[in-house]
Amino acid sequence: MKKIGFLVRQILQGKSITRSFLNYRLSYETLTGSVIDIGGGKNADYLAFMSKDGDVVFETFDIKSGATVDFEKDRLPAEDGTYDTVLFLNVMEHIFNHQHIANEVMRITKSHGQLIGFVPFLMWYHADHRDFFRYTHEALEIICKRAGATHVTIEPVAHGPFTAGVQMISQLFPAIISAFIFLLAYTLDVVYLRLKPAQKGRYALGYYFKLTK
Repeated sequence: MKKIGFLVRQILQGKSITRSFLNYRLSYETLTGSVIDIGGGKNADYLAFMSKDGDVVFETFDIKSGATVDFEKDRLPAEDGTYDTVLFLNVMEHIFNHQHIANEVMRITKSHGQLIGFVPFLMWYHADHRDFFRYTHEALEIICKRAGATHVTIEPVAHGPFTAGVQMISQLFPAIISAFIFLLAYTLDVVYLRLKPAQKGRYALGYYFKLTK
């Protein structure tokens, strides 16, 4: 009930179903030490859902805020192993040279530090300023290991086919109607997944990944 309540409140606030699921997952993360958010901007609302332990030194780096680094080819402006945690959410689908940016975010992560990322999967085209790829968990694992990750955990952010279908149309309606449609789809998926448990995770709205170096 805690999860469904959280998701409904997010949808009523105008968030997409995918973003609502992502915010719920982020609410289980605790930030410590030096943290940088790559591509999120200064006022990313998802930061409010993440707990902070001790004195967190937080930075953001985003080309929309005036940075001159080209994510396609340039080095990020940080030394190797600078940050305890690197946030890398909803960025990689917008970079054509995805292996380069994956290498860079791992480079600036400390040894034994962590990288927390997310990419959409069942999602409409959303240019910011371009939109190139959708990644499966298999592709992500290869990219992350090539970037130097020693441990890769990838979780499908998913419920079932009805929720995935509603995600594509929910924002066409006022938030109260979207919330009602979501609740109906969520309930249908509970039944569907009990009947066909092997389908769990196959209708991924996106993939949440955590890497350690």
